Amino acid sequence: MEEFDYLIIGAGCSGLSLVYEMNKCKLLENKTCAIIDFKEKFSRDKIWSFWKVFSHSFDDCILGEWKKLQIISKDNKVILDCNSTPYQSIDSGKYYEKILKDIKKNPNIFLYLDEKVIDCVEENGSVNTVCKNKTFKSKVVFNSLSQNLIRKEPILYQHFLGCELQFENEIIEETPILMDFNCSQSENVHFFYCLPIKKKCLFVETTWISKDKEFSEDRYKLEIENYIKENFGLNTNYTLLNKEIGSIPLFHFKPKIKNKNIIPIGSAANLTRLSTGYTFLNIQKSSTHLVTKLLNKKKLDNWKISKKYIFFDKIFLKVLIERKGNMAPIFLRLFKKNNSKIIIRFLSNVSSWLDDLRIILSMPKWIFLKNIF
Repeated sequence: MEEFDYLIIGAGCSGLSLVYEMNKCKLLENKTCAIIDFKEKFSRDKIWSFWKVFSHSFDDCILGEWKKLQIISKDNKVILDCNSTPYQSIDSGKYYEKILKDIKKNPNIFLYLDEKVIDCVEENGSVNTVCKNKTFKSKVVFNSLSQNLIRKEPILYQHFLGCELQFENEIIEETPILMDFNCSQSENVHFFYCLPIKKKCLFVETTWISKDKEFSEDRYKLEIENYIKENFGLNTNYTLLNKEIGSIPLFHFKPKIKNKNIIPIGSAANLTRLSTGYTFLNIQKSSTHLVTKLLNKKKLDNWKISKKYIFFDKIFLKVLIERKGNMAPIFLRLFKKNNSKIIIRFLSNVSSWLDDLRIILSMPKWIFLKNIF
């Protein structure tokens, strides 16, 4: 059995951001930390995007930064001005490289890949984490897995396939498309998301919000192929550079058993905004919060998204479940009737109550009031 002061389950965004913050704040000069993950190696597998409403440690990992975004439907187009809070996308490859290079310098940090967690049990003031190949003992476990948690809200997922494509010809469109509803809505919410990364490189994502956790990869790929043909006038003679397939749970969790020394992180700690799927900046806030607690030897607890956003998101998801494939006009109305700065603050968890009131008043009253009660 291997023993450490801290154990982090999951070498994804939440786990690596936490160990990076721990190392940056000198917390691991005299203490040991192990990170375990089921993956066998790191690869450029994700893009994390957000509006830069506060500083973070990963400006050197940015894939792109934009001052305007588009929201499109068949009959409308809205331009979202984000000049003061640019929309940024983090390249996971650069992010992994930066953090792995940083933690490699500290002999007190250990990384174990190809380790699947079987069980995690707290007893006598420590935690035993049983894995496929070995067992770890630690004083505290930071756990990004949701396998032993109970779902609090109805089942709903934001699932997607994103492809980074290299074309032969230059791409005319330079402004990213945050949401393009000019596609079949079927019985669920469906939109496309596009980032023009370079002159000949485009990241295109087909996104669904539904009770299904995922569709087949072939279905996603066909949707992207048809979208490119119909909207960009580009042929299908392109090279696939990278792809990202995923499913974000749009519901919160609670533990089956309360544990003092097993602390959830990431989505397992309810750091995802249910109405947007955004998590990256919340993870950075949570990492700073946990490290401050550790440095001050305070009781560990999670940083939480404000209750008002949880309340708003629950109402929004109720409306979404009820309206299904008819949500495009509501999204367009949100962006059309509100100042860009107010929308960005609201979606980034930094809005004032006056901002919130303006957002509420811009929405169809009867639909939302009905779902409140």
